Amino acid sequence: MIRNLTVTTDTATICIYDVPALAHRKDDVGDWWSIPARELEEVNNGNVLFLNLGCDGTYAVDITVEESVGLEAFELNAPSGRLFVGPGELVSGGGLEPDDAWGGTFIDLPPGHYRCSPMRTGNQISIRLAPGGVGRNALTDLIRL
Repeated sequence: MIRNLTVTTDTATICIYDVPALAHRKDDVGDWWSIPARELEEVNNGNVLFLNLGCDGTYAVDITVEESVGLEAFELNAPSGRLFVGPGELVSGGGLEPDDAWGGTFIDLPPGHYRCSPMRTGNQISIRLAPGGVGRNALTDLIRL
């Protein structure tokens, strides 16, 4: 296990991404990702993963780096190797980028592509990250846990 954290979200969403991968969204409107087509575009480009949880609240999040054999995995680009994991409302936009002062955390990994397997049991979220992959997804719907 590389990190245990608590995430409180008012948007029923947890985001996972490398800040430079979404630099082009920094000066977009703050809630650009609330438009499903825009969210899906960035997820399919491997720039961010939005885990739609269905309800606001506080979640215990465990993050590990390990293979996730047999689990659904989503592609994620990490050009700098510094992933932010936190509430969706802290995703880059509105001229702002996340810091860990308002929740969430940064995880340092080697730069590259990762396969991310999120799982949920109640208010417990487990995120497995495994190096490798192609950095793109081909989803037709948003990620819902």
